[in-house]
Amino acid sequence: MTQNSGQPGAPNVVVVSTMKDEGAYILDWISHYKSIGVSDFVIFTNECSDPTDHILRCLHRMGVIEHRFSRVVRRGPHKSALMWAEYEPKVINADWVLVIDVDEYLQINSGDGTLPGLLAERADADAVSFVWRIFGNSGVTTVDHPPVPQAFVQAEPAVGRPDEHRFFKTAFRKNGKFARMGVHRPYLAETGGGVNWQLADGTRLPEDELEGALYVRGNYGYSAAQLNHYALRSRDGFLNKKARGRANHFTSSIEPSYWHKFDRNEEEDRRLADNFSAALQIKEDLLQDATLREYHEMAQVWHRRRGRKARISKDGQELLKSLVETRKMA
Repeated sequence: MTQNSGQPGAPNVVVVSTMKDEGAYILDWISHYKSIGVSDFVIFTNECSDPTDHILRCLHRMGVIEHRFSRVVRRGPHKSALMWAEYEPKVINADWVLVIDVDEYLQINSGDGTLPGLLAERADADAVSFVWRIFGNSGVTTVDHPPVPQAFVQAEPAVGRPDEHRFFKTAFRKNGKFARMGVHRPYLAETGGGVNWQLADGTRLPEDELEGALYVRGNYGYSAAQLNHYALRSRDGFLNKKARGRANHFTSSIEPSYWHKFDRNEEEDRRLADNFSAALQIKEDLLQDATLREYHEMAQVWHRRRGRKARISKDGQELLKSLVETRKMA
């Protein structure tokens, strides 16, 4: 397994994530990030109905991740988890921290192909942001599909419109310049001093815009890396996601507008799909643990059955009908 970059002195990167009912997707995601050199994971869960907790407890036992059951407060599941993550030893002792979700796969397009290697090249940076590239549904209906990066290869254009902005997620250095982590970016410390904040290709973000920056326009840094965002996945997977609810909001629901926003299929990008063999080997190595394999297979069954049930339900049928109708009106 790839544990770190081949570069001498490559930094230690800790991924922080929060999950709920994501059991069908966990091992591909973990294996991918291990394949690009992530050394540690701290993952929080709350109120899971599928085998997510069991899978993560197995990985915790195996020393692959740190799993925590999150106590959710008023700020919501995701932000609550990030608050608790600040106390984690892995986070405290990290060189870099990256907050990332299970539907986001970082695609390294340069250097040695690892995240520590890329960050080593950004030696003068305090933070490096990776810009979303949205991948659509590609007409996939059920959750019986290959790993997400191989099943969904249609994306929004790599070159955006002049007036278009794209959101990012951010790896930041633990050097005292940031007060705490956030969903998309860290919060600046009051005494942090000048902050050198870059995109993956080294483009520096203007210092006078750093206080609240969540997105960029024009250059996205894709020549070095892009953050593939698979917000929809399959149709049944989307119905399961709607039933689960959103990670950042107690009351906000997933409506047809969400589907249309993220169903981007204009250009094919197979680079990650065609370079996923290292991740698949790591996944197979992990599955040598019999208990983990059992829960992984249980998760596949759970998501297939739940997706089928959601699809034939009254709410599911109404949503699918509305997707067609609102598409026609667009």
